[in-house]
Amino acid sequence: MKQNNRSMGMLRTGIALLTSILLTGFCAVMAAPGLVWAEEESESTNTFDDGTLTYTILNNTDVAVTACSDAATHVSIMPKIDGYNIVSIGEEAFAQCSSLQAITIPTSVTEIGDAAFYGCTSLTSMTIPDSVTEIPAGCFFNCTALTDLTLGNDTVSIGDMAFGYCTSLKEVTLPESVETLGDQVFYYCIALETAEIPENVTALGNYTFYGCMGMTEFVIPATLEDIGAMTFIGCQSLETILVQDGNPNYTVQDNTLYNTDQTILYLYPAGRTDAGFSIPDGTLVIYAGAFFSATHLEQVTFNDDLQYIGEMAFEFCTSLDSVTIPETVTTIGTTAFSDCTALSSVTFAGADEEDGGEGDALEIGDYAFFCCDALSEVRLPKRVSAIGDYAFGCTSPEEDAEVDEDDVITVNSDSGTTLEIIAVDGFVLRGFTGAASDYVDNCEVKVNFDSINFDWTAFLFYAGVAVVIVVVVFVAVRIVKHNMLTAEERARRKELAEKQAEKVRPDDGYRGILEETDAEDDEATEQVASYEQTLTHASLHQIGHASAVEDDTKSAADPEEQTKE
Repeated sequence: MKQNNRSMGMLRTGIALLTSILLTGFCAVMAAPGLVWAEEESESTNTFDDGTLTYTILNNTDVAVTACSDAATHVSIMPKIDGYNIVSIGEEAFAQCSSLQAITIPTSVTEIGDAAFYGCTSLTSMTIPDSVTEIPAGCFFNCTALTDLTLGNDTVSIGDMAFGYCTSLKEVTLPESVETLGDQVFYYCIALETAEIPENVTALGNYTFYGCMGMTEFVIPATLEDIGAMTFIGCQSLETILVQDGNPNYTVQDNTLYNTDQTILYLYPAGRTDAGFSIPDGTLVIYAGAFFSATHLEQVTFNDDLQYIGEMAFEFCTSLDSVTIPETVTTIGTTAFSDCTALSSVTFAGADEEDGGEGDALEIGDYAFFCCDALSEVRLPKRVSAIGDYAFGCTSPEEDAEVDEDDVITVNSDSGTTLEIIAVDGFVLRGFTGAASDYVDNCEVKVNFDSINFDWTAFLFYAGVAVVIVVVVFVAVRIVKHNMLTAEERARRKELAEKQAEKVRPDDGYRGILEETDAEDDEATEQVASYEQTLTHASLHQIGHASAVEDDTKSAADPEEQTKE
């Protein structure tokens, strides 16, 4: 129960984080040149009001509604005022009019500015006349009470986030005249159940139905060419996806959306209750967000052709227990398996082989396996060439959990939100030196690492350290031994050194050494001859031949010896 609560909490946190990022981007777009929601007045225009509405004169005949009293609840715009035609509603004209419940727009109005009704949280119904052909960006953004909306029959385009956060809107009928849909048009319309796409629309914007949790079925028209990026992210109740006959770009097999040749898997409806799913042979790409928040999915089997797993592909699949990544996969996108809280086994094919397996280089994106708390060990193949930030062994602390502040890393996102990161207790990453070891070394939290191969770099480093230590010890021993000599030993060493030095005369070079050596050899020869003479004479005298040898000895003896005799 605790795990399920945390999973749902993390899902809400993830959606909220992505919401914040998208809102920040939306506001940045609105602040761009030409889309400024500023409260500025042109110096060349004049304004007047009728007590409720403020008008800005555009020319000699036309005016625009540019502001409304905050206290207004029901407003009916007239086609004319003071001889001027009311032809448009300006940017943010009714923005943040939280008391406004209903408004009538005349057919004289042909243009509505960006965010004209932004934040009208009490507005319940709206009818747009046929004279208005464009619903601009953010037109009804955050109109949380809006339930009844009718667009003009001549509407051609609908801008970014036009109905974003219309959380009470259950049904929208788009006119057949509509040709263009911007990004995030129905962003977080959590009550929206149905929305039919006209045949003139050939492409959906990115995140078109993001967070539409009430939608259970969607039909792709025969003319749709581009479904957009992550169009159905957060559609947790979506059970069925259909494609009209004749669509040349998309097909549905086993209630799963593919391109016509099934090389790209676009969408596995998150509301499906199947416990297992197999990616069919021939599928090369799992599209971004394809399995996002498919909470019933426990097992997924990848084929041996798969090459690409997109960002957020399996994020918040909270029941997913195990996956095996084929050797053919070269990319695992950002947060691809993030918040899969039950994931306990991730196997990379070939990682157990001595050479680390075969296959092309594999890149693993940021946060790829973030918040996978049940995952205690991962063995990576040698072909891994890059690992993104906090991809393995990292998680966010549970709410109210007692965590040492020194173990927490706080990361600031571009949207200004913060994310706390800690290490997964007991997690071990096993891999070859290179990308795997670099990831562990560079990660700001402590991730345990077990090197699979012999690290020659480390070996040479420690061998060098060992050599230095031996040299230092040897020198230290010599110094200590020298300091331990007695005074006599030191004097004797000094004397020997001096004698040795005297043998070498700098002026004579090697000649001095050779002459000294010859003198020593002559002296040694004389000593040997004398010794042999003494020894021979004594030996002969002992054996009784002294008289026989005496004459010979006298002839060879020293003259002084002969005189004594």
